[in-house]
Amino acid sequence: MKSLQEVLESWEAVIGLEIHTELTTLETKMFCSCRLSHDDEPNTNVCPVCLGMPGALPVPNRQAIRSIVKAGLATNCEIQKRSMFYRKHYFYPDMAKNFQTTQGPVAFCMHGHLDLTVEGEGAKERPANSKNVTWSADKSSYSTHVRILRIHMEEDAAKMIHVGGEEGRITSATESLIDYNRCGTPLIELVTEPDLRTPEEARLFMEKLRRTFLALGISDCSMENGSMRCDGNVSLRRRGDTALGTKTELKNLNSFKSLHDGLEYEIRRQAEVLEMGGEVFQETRHWEPSRRRTVVMRVKETADDYRLFPDPDLAPFDLSDEFIDECRAELPELPEAKAARYVSQYGLKAADAAQLAGSPEAASFFEASVAEKPVASKPALAVQVANLLVNDVAGYLKSAGSTFADTALTPAQVVSLAGLLSEGAISAKQGREVVELMAASGKDAVAIVDERGMRQVTDDSALQPIVDEVIAACPDQVQQFRDGNSRVVGFLVGQCMKRAKGSGNPKRFNELLVASMAAASEKEPAQAVPAGEAEPKPSAPVKAPAKPAASAKPVKPAAKKAASEKPAKSADGPATTQPPTAKPGQAAKTAAAKPAKPAKPAKPAKPAKPAKPAKPAASRQKAAKPAAKPKAEEPSSKTAKSSTAKQTAARPAAAKKTAAAKTVSPSKPAITTKAASTSTKPKSKAKSTAKVSEPKSTGAKKPAAKTPRTKKTAASEPDTSKE
Repeated sequence: MKSLQEVLESWEAVIGLEIHTELTTLETKMFCSCRLSHDDEPNTNVCPVCLGMPGALPVPNRQAIRSIVKAGLATNCEIQKRSMFYRKHYFYPDMAKNFQTTQGPVAFCMHGHLDLTVEGEGAKERPANSKNVTWSADKSSYSTHVRILRIHMEEDAAKMIHVGGEEGRITSATESLIDYNRCGTPLIELVTEPDLRTPEEARLFMEKLRRTFLALGISDCSMENGSMRCDGNVSLRRRGDTALGTKTELKNLNSFKSLHDGLEYEIRRQAEVLEMGGEVFQETRHWEPSRRRTVVMRVKETADDYRLFPDPDLAPFDLSDEFIDECRAELPELPEAKAARYVSQYGLKAADAAQLAGSPEAASFFEASVAEKPVASKPALAVQVANLLVNDVAGYLKSAGSTFADTALTPAQVVSLAGLLSEGAISAKQGREVVELMAASGKDAVAIVDERGMRQVTDDSALQPIVDEVIAACPDQVQQFRDGNSRVVGFLVGQCMKRAKGSGNPKRFNELLVASMAAASEKEPAQAVPAGEAEPKPSAPVKAPAKPAASAKPVKPAAKKAASEKPAKSADGPATTQPPTAKPGQAAKTAAAKPAKPAKPAKPAKPAKPAKPAKPAASRQKAAKPAAKPKAEEPSSKTAKSSTAKQTAARPAAAKKTAAAKTVSPSKPAITTKAASTSTKPKSKAKSTAKVSEPKSTGAKKPAAKTPRTKKTAASEPDTSKE
């Protein structure tokens, strides 16, 4: 299947949600006085009304009506003063009456909305050219408006427990058990308009709704325990089309991840079916998290199948204005408004403020903490308190299986710890340790730190020697810092903390390290080698070509001897124009010098025209073909000539570089290869030796400037035009 992004480029997903929320904070069921509890023994909180016995008459729960009105006001719904209950008929074991009491076309709450902000990776699910959204300037986030069709009241069904089924489902179950304690629980169902377009928008909508209901105090919204669950309806249509496609329903999604992943899979599946020419059927499907797929449960019923009609045992409702105003007055500060206040009043980060405001218990703990005297006198301490609560304290509570409501920690303890952290008296790692110690002992943070000697050293006279030791021991990291890598400071701080055995202040270590390395960098230019001394010596270009060959250095004495014995042979015209076949003795010497790689014989071509004696060696070096590498320390001068010739011919590039040099050391004339010789292309080792042996003066570049290029070419290559 295609990825979600690929599918949404050509297809538009149309998503609507049905979110069921049990009003778990009430004491009794919706239409009877049975105790509302899911923790009791199965089938102990039941009565004739719950079980649908003949002649039992329901009585509505007033507090449940108050709760749904609050939910409607918090989601910007219109409260309908007149509404009534209906009977929704279907046969299923979890509904003993064979019908469910719900509301009809007009519910208590109608036509509301919630606004969403989608950012980060989730924003990439919607194509950047999508309409009906407001994009940020950099296209990294957008806001969208989601309409709410209705929020109606109904009763929940009993709880079914499938034994032997995979993942607790009815599929392959050997038997099913029914607990009627949940039957008759007051339940509100929110139905959205099909305004959602991506799985991420669906997830964010449900998260925001959960935070809102938690703030209202109408439910615990536990998705794990089933007190809040969601049904997702999705269909596809081509981008630009207005007609809706055939929808499928994903039933009873009990986590935000399941909602997102189930919708994503179903979008991709429908796209594959439609692109292959298939047909999508209206059906109810089940999401299998372990296999990451949806499977068919049943064909979806239509409204006519339920045979809805008004319940004759329940009179219509007429809500008064006074009742609605009472509900509005009881509304608490909602999470979005509370988070905005935390940011403006205390300077919290938006993410920290949203996390605290999204949990009523965490928000209450934070409010109690900032009301403490230390925070009141030092408002900036509120940021440290919030950081502790959303990180260290929240992490400890999760590991301990506790919550802000039942933890042994007190706001005063957290404020005391926040003060120590803001002063730099202890490190963040020590702060996490102190959280556990406070919860276990009930002691104040200051007392725990003093008893255990956990206060950090902040005295520069004690920290600077450690900094100097680390800088001296880590020259590579110090050089990286000087080269611009500031992240290496973290490593150096860690080394300082090791040497200080955790007693040093890491923040102060950081400051001292940066200052010390910066000061050393400022002194670096004064200690640098002067630019003049860094220039290469005149002989450096000559020695550089000899590095690849290990036997190059021992040849130099032989080259000097060869240069002193026969310096004039380089200008010998007949020797230059002799054909290669007239030198068998020289070829034998070359083979003796290096038997493994004999010199390459010259092409049997017509002798080249003799060149002018003033032809520079550079052109001959350029035209010369590489010969075999020289052998070390040849005994005779003839062998030295051959060896030197091989060395010269094997390095045409080095010879060119040497010929371009402006100055040559006068003390070593025989080593330089910038000698003027015959212009004929060298075909023998004797001529190459003569070329090396002739000393070159410092003005050797002058003849090259006077020699025409055309003559250079004629002297360097054999003339084959007359053949």
